Amino acid sequence: MANRFFAAPSPHIHGGESTRRIMGDVVLALLPALAVSTYVLGWSVLMTTAIAVAGCVVFEYLIQRLFLKGGNTICDLSAVVTGMLLAFNLPVGIPWWIVLIGAFVAIGIGKMTFGGIGCNPFNPALTGRIFLLIAYPVEMTDWTSGVPDALS
Repeated sequence: MANRFFAAPSPHIHGGESTRRIMGDVVLALLPALAVSTYVLGWSVLMTTAIAVAGCVVFEYLIQRLFLKGGNTICDLSAVVTGMLLAFNLPVGIPWWIVLIGAFVAIGIGKMTFGGIGCNPFNPALTGRIFLLIAYPVEMTDWTSGVPDALS
């Protein structure tokens, strides 16, 4: 009798939704939090988010183009989600170049080193945050810049 059991990697059940659709839903779900944080903390939140998202998208594109020589996956919006989550984990007044370093670590080490979306053992945005916390502890723990109520 032939072996009738077959073990395959996940997903075992496919619902027909694309990665782009799911990541688009995540971006939509994050927009209210972005709006409230912009209202409470000021316009610099939008700048930090824009830099993080742009950095993640550019670094993913460059890593795929230069090192992996594979297909382009920046259109699936996973780099946008990583950038937004990274920005939500950073202080308000953090310098832009530190945000770019975090985006590079999140995509280059946290995501693409392990094979891209779905293959990473750790959340890429939190990987970038942990690296920044170790590398720049003063900047990463200064939550008072730009927020008047944080001083009281």
